[in-house]
Amino acid sequence: MLSEYVQQWSAIQTVRAADLGDIDIFLSYFALDGNADEIEIEGYLAGVTMLPVQDRDLLAHAINELLDSTGSMVDGAHYSNHDATTSSGYSDYLRTLVISPEEFDFTAPPAGDLTASAMTDTSKNVPASLEAAAAAEDPDLDETEFRRLQALHESGLLETGAEERFDRLTRQARDHFGISSASIALITEDAQIIKSVTGPLGEDMPRDLSLCGTTIKYDRTLVINDASVHPDWRDHPLVTGGPQVRFYAGHPVCTSGGWRIGTLCLMDDQPRAFSDDDMQVLRRLAAQVQMEIWV
Repeated sequence: MLSEYVQQWSAIQTVRAADLGDIDIFLSYFALDGNADEIEIEGYLAGVTMLPVQDRDLLAHAINELLDSTGSMVDGAHYSNHDATTSSGYSDYLRTLVISPEEFDFTAPPAGDLTASAMTDTSKNVPASLEAAAAAEDPDLDETEFRRLQALHESGLLETGAEERFDRLTRQARDHFGISSASIALITEDAQIIKSVTGPLGEDMPRDLSLCGTTIKYDRTLVINDASVHPDWRDHPLVTGGPQVRFYAGHPVCTSGGWRIGTLCLMDDQPRAFSDDDMQVLRRLAAQVQMEIWV
């Protein structure tokens, strides 16, 4: 049985590589009697929601049918198990997933590619500077947090400064919600680093003071409608002093490997309501941030 997250990763990579459109994918999936709606399919292919196994296999089949109909040579989307793969008729489209000590190695070559360079295993290439810094900072650093930090550093986002592709999304978020500020924050071992900010609220700060540092702990949207009366947040330094934050809404953003490295967040100095529809929009914007990170 293939991990649900590995299967999702496979579908996303296939869609990106073949430049398939969301509408075409959904129509192909719908023609196979799929039950998920268009928003759920978009969310799955953006990495912000998960589908049941039957829908994951049906969507993989829809993607592979599109590859077949267009004559694409891109590797296909994987199914959840061997039986589903062999019965699909598309097993020859699928790249081998090699079991490794790190669970999975996606550096295996596409079908027919037998070059030695394509077989190089890069799954253990931990940046020496990061490893040394982590060990010096905390020799007992939790393995999961170490892997998260590794993914953040390997993304290269900490070295590239402000980028218009991210500024465009924070402007879009602020304008859509009509709030004071929107930002994209990256969470390092000890700090919040602002990758993009539109508005006056949002700055680099110690991680233990960062609301976004709390957001990345869970795979869900954190909403604080009025921090000044919230028992968990009313005494926070960002609420009692400085920017006097009242409203906060943030959603994690992940690497293609699923590591939560930062957030897309909204902030205001006035309390605000935030509906289920608002949360869905924020998640979709976070998905766009993720796609920019993955590209």
